[in-house]
Amino acid sequence: MKLWQRSLILACAMLALFGGVAYAQAPGVSPVEFRYTGNRTAVWIVAQLHTLFGAFVLGAPIFVVISEWLGHWKQDPRYDRLAREVTKVTVILFSMTAVTGGLFIFVLLATYPQFTTWFINQFYLVFAVFYPALFISGTIVLYAYFYTWDGWKGEKKGRHIVLGVLLNLICMVTMFLINGPTSFMNTPLKAEGMSPQDLLAAASLWDKIANQSWMPLNLHRIDGNVAFGGFITGLIAAYMYMGAKTQEDRAYYDWMGFVGSLIAVGATLFQPFTGLLLAYEMCDYDFSFCPYMMADQLSMFFEMQGAMIGLLFLAINYYGWLSLKRVEGAEKVRMTVLAPIVMVALPFVMMAVMNTYWIPDPKSLAFLLPLVLAPFLIGRFIPLTVSARTVIKIGFLMIIVSDAIWLTPHGFAATGANMVAGVEIPSDWEFLGSMPAKLSAMFTLVFVTVVNYILYNRVIKQGTILWGKIDFASQFVLIVLAFISIWTMGLMGAVRSLVKKYYHTYSLMPDLSSESFTPTLSYSAWWITGITVIFFAVVSLAVIVALRPSSSKSHAPEGSPVPVRAK
Repeated sequence: MKLWQRSLILACAMLALFGGVAYAQAPGVSPVEFRYTGNRTAVWIVAQLHTLFGAFVLGAPIFVVISEWLGHWKQDPRYDRLAREVTKVTVILFSMTAVTGGLFIFVLLATYPQFTTWFINQFYLVFAVFYPALFISGTIVLYAYFYTWDGWKGEKKGRHIVLGVLLNLICMVTMFLINGPTSFMNTPLKAEGMSPQDLLAAASLWDKIANQSWMPLNLHRIDGNVAFGGFITGLIAAYMYMGAKTQEDRAYYDWMGFVGSLIAVGATLFQPFTGLLLAYEMCDYDFSFCPYMMADQLSMFFEMQGAMIGLLFLAINYYGWLSLKRVEGAEKVRMTVLAPIVMVALPFVMMAVMNTYWIPDPKSLAFLLPLVLAPFLIGRFIPLTVSARTVIKIGFLMIIVSDAIWLTPHGFAATGANMVAGVEIPSDWEFLGSMPAKLSAMFTLVFVTVVNYILYNRVIKQGTILWGKIDFASQFVLIVLAFISIWTMGLMGAVRSLVKKYYHTYSLMPDLSSESFTPTLSYSAWWITGITVIFFAVVSLAVIVALRPSSSKSHAPEGSPVPVRAK
């Protein structure tokens, strides 16, 4: 796609944004009825696509500039090539972010004109001034960053990296800014002795933006976007590995998939904790959110979340297993026997401790921290060891056990139905449905992955990686990881929106339409899958356009230094 074509797309998107803001001021506009999907689902589809494209566009520049800096610092052309290829795809998807954003405004205005008018008036400076200014600035800096890549090499590389840092700052501020209105819909201003309407009338723009769930949402989306960008990078690498014609290209794209997944895994490990923080703040804002999410209308959504996260961690560790098999000397690496022992014991010990000393009681840490740190602090003094592959196999088993604990409910009644004795879990096993059990399962998933990462890092230091010799099945694992990540984002985006119940903005703007109900998991899952497939198709097309063989050949010298055998 040429520069003028991208510029035209962005100009149309900006026109849509400004036109939408102006249109929102028109009085007496009647809503449009979308056939087949309904109004709410139509808004959901466009909004979720915009969120997915935006997540990649905001997350990718973070590790792009880090990769470029590493390439400059280590004088390793692989990092520079990775950064450039991901930037090529980012430029195309940036246009799609703008297009879906403009479409989102129009669909929202057409379907919910009264709410949209009210909402834009609440954040008029954000939508009419700050966001467009940041979007235009980000566009200029992104294209400058991309088109100065060849010109700013050697001694000028530092200024190019600084330009990338500036791009990240603009992206970060943009995300923080737009998260204000987003979080406001869930947790608007609230104070004792004042009605929400009176408080809103007296509030400043900053008061509305800095609501109770704003910062937790920012933190959750930062690591979520980085993880998402890493998984999409792995997807790009998998596509290119499958189509590679030479051993050098296979070696490079094997390495690229490894780096992308490594970044994604690192960010994913923080996701449960920032997600819990967001849920905690929302429940602290209004406790009715908690049972509504966990035990009422949205409970099956969280069951599905547990299944998807379990699959995600299983796939992550399976990719690590396949990566380990292409390292010469891996069979010589061993680990203290305490590591698998703690893996097996952790969920059950943690359940027992937290049932006695619930968070944030510091006594729980007094029991759990020594247990978690034992393999790393005490393990070196214990001569009994096990092989790396044994540790990973036990890790697989504990991931399955942890996910089974996560998925175990209090009973098997339909959502909203009474929990009669015949469908409840037997009293001897009811502890598996408690919150301590769920947290124990979550921490075990993270702990197993951290242990496997440390083990893998030890293996690659002592062995020799045969880049390009990884099992071909690993590329399908990278594709599955990207799919799970996209699908889970769609699922939890639906949860965040549906937790408002029958409100557009909780406690302030009710949704009185006929579609103001909580859809079933089945209905939602079909649409989430459709959205995921559309996003997959667009990303795949972007990869083909940006990294087609004719363009990659011109950069062959950058990939040629990649050895087949490397430490």
